[in-house]
Amino acid sequence: MKDELPEGWDVVKLPEVCQLNPGKPDASRVTGDTQVTFVPMAAVDAELGQITKPILRAYTEVSKGFTAFQENDVIMAKITPCMENGKAAIARGLSNGIGFGSTEFHTATPSFQSIFSISSDRIHLENLQKPT
Repeated sequence: MKDELPEGWDVVKLPEVCQLNPGKPDASRVTGDTQVTFVPMAAVDAELGQITKPILRAYTEVSKGFTAFQENDVIMAKITPCMENGKAAIARGLSNGIGFGSTEFHTATPSFQSIFSISSDRIHLENLQKPT
């Protein structure tokens, strides 16, 4: 696998570069009626690696019983067949920077500045800069 990587890249374990399923993001800036992004599994386009059909919902409607994530997190399916089909996306353009979605998502929050990108078979982290 390492032979397949571009020059200067390295294979690392996910916990070295992100927090897996970190829980709810800081919601101190939202109130009960604040609009946040809701992402059902069908809203994730596996080919594009994007959320293509987000829904706006009031924070109180989705803050319990769903998977929480924030801007620039990676969400990925944890149950087959969606996982096998590559259902994963980078959470971008979230209303108020907060999203909720299917309980069938894993989330990954970058531990330090990085750029996530998704290809058909991998989630890439590019231009990693460790904190000083």
